Amino acid sequence: MAEEELERKNFENLVWFYQDELISLNNGKRANTLFSKGLRQRMMSLGVLVYKKGRADLKYLLSQTAQNLLNSISSAQMSSS
Repeated sequence: MAEEELERKNFENLVWFYQDELISLNNGKRANTLFSKGLRQRMMSLGVLVYKKGRADLKYLLSQTAQNLLNSISSAQMSSS
C-alpha cells in the first residue's frame, strides 16, 4: 500500500513540476526536445507518458490520467488567480 501511494505521489509531483513542458508536449512539441532520455523513461514507467506509433515514427504522448491531472491543476490555478 505504501509503495502504491508513493508512486501515485511521484506521478502527481512530476505532472505538477513539469506542467509547462507537458502542455507544450500536448501542443505538438516533441518530447525529446523537452525532456532528457532518462526523464522520458521515468515518466513512461510512472504512466505520465505513453509511446505511440505515428505515420512516420514513434512519439511520446501524455497519458489520459496525466492529461486529467494536468487539466485539474490548470483549473485550480485559474480559479485561485
